[in-house]
Amino acid sequence: MLHGVLDPQPGRLAFALFDDDRLLHQAAAEMHPRDASQVPEFTLEQLALCKVSLADVTRWSFGCGPGSFTFLRVVTALGAGWAAGNPNIRFRCIPGALAMAAALKPEENEKTGILYDGRNKELLCFVVEKKNGILQPTGEELILNAADAGNYFSANPMRLAAFEADKAALDKLLSDRHFLQIVEPDLTAFAVDNSPFDNNADRMCYIRPAVTG
Repeated sequence: MLHGVLDPQPGRLAFALFDDDRLLHQAAAEMHPRDASQVPEFTLEQLALCKVSLADVTRWSFGCGPGSFTFLRVVTALGAGWAAGNPNIRFRCIPGALAMAAALKPEENEKTGILYDGRNKELLCFVVEKKNGILQPTGEELILNAADAGNYFSANPMRLAAFEADKAALDKLLSDRHFLQIVEPDLTAFAVDNSPFDNNADRMCYIRPAVTG
C-alpha cells in the first residue's frame, strides 16, 4: 500500500513515499509558513516524479510538530481536504520529533531530547523514549531558558538532537557539557509507526503556538 509522508520542519517541508515500509522516494524543499501555497504543488510534483497520482496514495502521515502553528495546520488541513474528497484516503498526525529520534538509533529504554529554537532566548524540548522497540513521546514537552536547560539536562542526561537550521540559536542556550547532534530525520519512523489512521487533524504538538519559522 502506498503511504505518503509530509513533515513540516524548521525552514523546509520534507516528503517521502513508501510502499508499506519500503522507501520509494524522498525529497525536501525550503519552505516557511508564508510559503504555504506551495505545499500542494510541491506534493503533486513529487508524486508525479514517482509516476503516481494523489488518488493512488491512500495513506498519509503528517508531521504534527513541534513547530510552527501555521505550517503544521496548513499541511493537516490539506490532508483533511484530500480525505473529505476521497473516502479511500486516510491520514494520521505523528510528532516529527520521532523521526529525529530515529536518526539517533537509540537503544532500548533510552531517552533522547529533540530540541527546537523556541525564540525569546528559550528552547523547546520534546523527549522521546524507545520502549519495546517502539519510539514514543514521554509526554515531556518543555520550554527552557539557558539556566533551566543547564539544570534539566544535568539532572536528566540524554542525547540531544536538532535541525541544522536551529543550531546557532540552540548553541547559545546550551553549555559545553551538553553536546548537540545535528541530524537528518529518518522518515521511515513515519512508515513504521503503529498509530491508527484516524483522520484526526487536531492532534498537534506546538509546545508554544506562537513559534514561527
